[in-house]
Amino acid sequence: MKLSKTWMLLCCFALVSQLFITPASYAKMYTWTDRTGKIRRTYYPPPANQVQRKKVAKRSTTRKQAVGRNSVEIYTTSWCGYCKKAIHFFQQRGIACTVYNIETDKEAAARKRKLDGRSGVPFAVVNGRKIHGFSARAYEAALNK
Repeated sequence: MKLSKTWMLLCCFALVSQLFITPASYAKMYTWTDRTGKIRRTYYPPPANQVQRKKVAKRSTTRKQAVGRNSVEIYTTSWCGYCKKAIHFFQQRGIACTVYNIETDKEAAARKRKLDGRSGVPFAVVNGRKIHGFSARAYEAALNK
């Protein structure tokens, strides 16, 4: 009987402590430097007179331009996580891509061997440029070509 009371108290304590800990972990934190140069970390935003706006570089290719003029083929396998990332990269930008699973499509596997000669996936052909593996930077460069 004593063990069950101890167990019940422990469970109650864990539940109550969880109620207090969880909201703090979801709170948004702000990091800013005050007028004296001291770095502050708070749950509230900095005073309006201390906010600085930063300019972000413009994209060199708009979505409409990218969708209309790009040719993308991706050779993948079903088990490859980087293949899924590569497909998501193009889908996220609204760029249509032809996906070939080299495990199930023997013609695609033969075409990949002819184009590449290597065994790794993902293998992408973006606007005629061959790219081995997942590389967002290489994909962007090929799209802007």
